[in-house]
Amino acid sequence: MHTPRRHPSSRPFMAAARTQFYHPAKVIDAALHAVERAIRRAEGVALVVGPPGTGKSLLLAKVAEHARDDFDVAFLSGARICTRRALWQSILAAIGEAYRGDEGELRMAVVERIRGLAAAGSGLVLLVDEAHTLPTRLIEELRLLTNVPTPLPAVHIVLAGSTKLEELLGMPRMESMAQRVAVRAYLEPLDHAETLAYVRTQTRAAGLDWGRLFEHGCEDAVFAATDGVPRLINQLCDQALVIADDGGRPVTTADIAAAWREIQRLPVPTGLDRAAAPPAGPEPSPSPAARRDFPHEHLDDEPLGLIEFGGLDEDAFEETGGGVAAAEPQPTGLGEIWHGPDVELVFDAGGDPFAELFEHDGDGTARAIMQGPGDFSGCTPVSSHEGEALARLLASVERQPQPAAAARGPTPPADSRQAAVSGGAHGTHDDDRGTASVVEDDSDMVLIEEDLAEPATTPTSVFAVRPGDYRSLFSRLRRGSR
Repeated sequence: MHTPRRHPSSRPFMAAARTQFYHPAKVIDAALHAVERAIRRAEGVALVVGPPGTGKSLLLAKVAEHARDDFDVAFLSGARICTRRALWQSILAAIGEAYRGDEGELRMAVVERIRGLAAAGSGLVLLVDEAHTLPTRLIEELRLLTNVPTPLPAVHIVLAGSTKLEELLGMPRMESMAQRVAVRAYLEPLDHAETLAYVRTQTRAAGLDWGRLFEHGCEDAVFAATDGVPRLINQLCDQALVIADDGGRPVTTADIAAAWREIQRLPVPTGLDRAAAPPAGPEPSPSPAARRDFPHEHLDDEPLGLIEFGGLDEDAFEETGGGVAAAEPQPTGLGEIWHGPDVELVFDAGGDPFAELFEHDGDGTARAIMQGPGDFSGCTPVSSHEGEALARLLASVERQPQPAAAARGPTPPADSRQAAVSGGAHGTHDDDRGTASVVEDDSDMVLIEEDLAEPATTPTSVFAVRPGDYRSLFSRLRRGSR
């Protein structure tokens, strides 16, 4: 069995967060001071948001290390908590209390501990890592702890997670929690200068020297591969040390590239590939024949000659027979000019290419305003199945008695009712004398709907809806969407 030569405590690069290897980069150090200020001044909830591997867990561990002298600290991981009982058990276990019992007893135990800490002038600091994985109901339970009546605020909450955490707190139902947020700290990858300082801090904390472990240029290769993400920097440098340790030599850029391929199983990034590539000698220039056969292969190797564009004179135009003569291929270089005929580029600036599509738009289209049934006499009749169904429907209306209309007066003739159906949108029709009579109601109107094979046989009913019915409907929809 292979025994590692270096104990884990002296390894300069490890993926696990270790406070003794903390590097005070500009962004993470500013976030650390802002969170500690929010705790000691009882400002409210603090958020730490950042991509994976940027140091959120390390920051929380550093906060816990600084706050344990004055507060009880519960360092929780949201990924392992999914119920209220598990939440109370995790808090009690972290502060050294008994964590057995039902949910109500556990919650009361947490509240009593908070009151005891407040009476002594202290408080409870809740550090939740991976908080974006917590259900919203558990985040609300944490918020309710801040409402425990004490002389001074005794519960200080720090939530750390990805950008999803901020989206979670932006939901309408989380407005009460969002209003309590006093500090928002954002972590990001290191830049090139901070990456160089970071790798030297890690080796110095382990009692080693970066210059003896890694050759010159490895810093650039590490930054090109990891883009400054601290967790990836640790993994890459640790794997490169394992590869170089087998040969008993310093780490080279080629070892960095090999470590990247071993960890990621992906092609080497472009920047790392150039840093790890061995220096190559000058390539022989191709022969003129090769350049004529494959001119595209060496376009970037030689500077192009100067080509002048101008108007095509009449003599050249006649010599070429109305076209442009192709010049013989000649090697070009600096100082050479174009000896062939002048070339003029002419672009056709025609009219709108889409205008012809609309040139005859509107021809052959008859437009008329119909005010009554008689206006359709000059139009070509169109027959369809829907028309037959409509005719049967009108005939059934003719045969039905009209008690309401008889009570008001004599029933209008059939042609008047037909005119009312056709011109019912205006509520008037023309009789034989050319005078307009007003239809008093719509009892003899017919509602025509498309895509109906047969006329409806059951009358439509109107129901009264109360606000409570909407609340019941929305409750059923919410239960069904879970």
